[in-house]
Amino acid sequence: MEKKVRGRWTRLGARVLLGAAAFVVLWCGDARAAGLLKPLDGRSTAIHIKTHRVNVTINNGFARTEVDQVFMNDGQQDLEAVYTLPLPGQASLSELSLWFDGRENIGEVVEKERARAVYESRKAQGSDTALAEKDDFKTFNIRVGVVRPQVETRVRFVYYQPLEIDLNVGRYVYPLAEGGVDDERDRFWTVDNAVRGSFALNVELKSAFPIKDVRLPEHQDRAVVSKESNMGERGAPGDVYRIALESTEGARLDKDVVLYYRLDDEVPARVELIPYRKGPDSAGTFMVVVTPAASLKRIAEGVDWTFVLDISGSMTGRKITTLIEGVSRVLGKMSANDRFRIVTFNTTAADFTGGYVPASPENVQTWMQRVKQIQAGGSTALFDGLDLAYRLLDGERTTGIVLVTDGVCNVGPTRHDEFLGLLKQHDVRLFTFVIGNSANQPLMDRLAKESGGFAMNVSESDDIAGRLIQAKAKVFHECLHGVVLKFHGEKVSRLTPARPGSLHLGRQLVAFGRYEGHGEVEVELKAKVSGQERSWRCKAVLPETDEENPELERLWALSSIEEHMEMIRERGESESLREKVVRLGKEYSLVTDYTSMVVIPQDAMEAEGIGRNNADRVAGERMAQTARANAPVRNHRVDEASGNGGMFQGQKAPGVGSGPVGPLMAMLVAWLAAMKRKSR
Repeated sequence: MEKKVRGRWTRLGARVLLGAAAFVVLWCGDARAAGLLKPLDGRSTAIHIKTHRVNVTINNGFARTEVDQVFMNDGQQDLEAVYTLPLPGQASLSELSLWFDGRENIGEVVEKERARAVYESRKAQGSDTALAEKDDFKTFNIRVGVVRPQVETRVRFVYYQPLEIDLNVGRYVYPLAEGGVDDERDRFWTVDNAVRGSFALNVELKSAFPIKDVRLPEHQDRAVVSKESNMGERGAPGDVYRIALESTEGARLDKDVVLYYRLDDEVPARVELIPYRKGPDSAGTFMVVVTPAASLKRIAEGVDWTFVLDISGSMTGRKITTLIEGVSRVLGKMSANDRFRIVTFNTTAADFTGGYVPASPENVQTWMQRVKQIQAGGSTALFDGLDLAYRLLDGERTTGIVLVTDGVCNVGPTRHDEFLGLLKQHDVRLFTFVIGNSANQPLMDRLAKESGGFAMNVSESDDIAGRLIQAKAKVFHECLHGVVLKFHGEKVSRLTPARPGSLHLGRQLVAFGRYEGHGEVEVELKAKVSGQERSWRCKAVLPETDEENPELERLWALSSIEEHMEMIRERGESESLREKVVRLGKEYSLVTDYTSMVVIPQDAMEAEGIGRNNADRVAGERMAQTARANAPVRNHRVDEASGNGGMFQGQKAPGVGSGPVGPLMAMLVAWLAAMKRKSR
């Protein structure tokens, strides 16, 4: 085994990180996007998207996204429509509805193979049917078996996802731009991303804590943002915003919609617990959100930078140009005390610089010119790229590795356990920047988590300057290592995730759990800071009944499924793990790698022996959503009752001052947008 190298992380001056922003600056990618799949063999399909309406509600730490579409078939015969959407982060697709004769029919979840068989049988008979499937980490695919000629076909799907606040900044992404990493699909299909009629995206944003600013970087000039209320529960502070994007004359589904909202700088560090329990005879579910404030010192040490750059075929076009400009900017910002090394990978890996290079002005100019000659092409040997990056590390210098990729590993070792084995030989933080949608986010997250680094997903519509400020603040400071969340009181079980990993400055810990009984429990957060054990505690109350947020059951199940899938990706599939995923998917009506959602008429459901589990669950969720819509914003903070200013003694939540959405960033954001327009 190779010698284990100690990586001491890091203060990378602002000069390096501002340059590094160019790694993740906006680009105008190829015409891959959400939309209808159409064959590449020249066959004409007469189906198009007539209208596309999105309604988003952000409240109590999670988001509900509802997509309502109408398809039209201008031809003379029945056709199938296949709509693809890049997989949103941590999303549970939990509703699929198809309208038959003007009436909504809600889909039910069964095992993937059976759902496809039912769908194909109904489609072959010319009967109404729809199907929602998950394509690994890449996409949700919505199939409509029969789109009749000259008739509107209406389809709706809904997904939930938890949202984290990072340095007092919330971020929601409606993903539309695909990453172009699905080579198999791209060989057979093109994507029609045009909406010929109206497009609308409406967001209701509720916060128990005051919101200082709201921005949509790519759509700021078209978005209508209004503050509706600043009244929370029992007169406490709370904000309600409405954001609208609309077009009556068509649109393209080729650009992500990214929404930022920044909380007030005075918002406290805190513990929030959102419960759901139908009644005393049912098990309870909760989401707990911990926003810590710990003494994380700023670290001032020199740095060896190793950049691991994906130059595979999916990086062709403006993405490789952006990457090249990014490397050049980083090199141009280094001081003579720094060293840099560049590793590139496509079909194979290469030590582009031939080892570490002192960042003298002469060397910087030479390598800036050489970097500009890089050409993209080939497959993606990610393992080889990382393996080469970990060689020749200098244990006497602070070391950081930054992986920039938009793709998946498809050459050489690909299993998670092989990558984890590589990481365990070294004590160096790995920071992963995942460009675009449909990338192998599960692998990127796991590698960063295992090394004590962090993973950051970057959309082409992001406020890149703001994302960079968030990353810079984490890199400059110590972090909470070996985080453990415990509930004392013998009521809580099945907490997920079981191993949160590290918490960097400004990051929240979001976890889900189940509970029996009711009453007081003690919440404990434990972690190490600079090798010293730290502990924070507070009291919380688990209610006997609270029916406000039934969606939490799905989010708990989804988090549990993700932990099972992590084991499958690392160890390989087993019957036991597969069964656990299937059971959770069916019980909580979730589209997973092993379960799908099929829509057929009620009488056909009965004939197939498929129950109405999801229809009943949806009815309860919609009733709760209506009640919440008419109620004040509810504050779920629980640590105040412990006294002394709560778990973190009244400290403020770490923020970024003017931050990613603040007014001081406006000029930089405008400049970045102008540069993007110029590059098109």
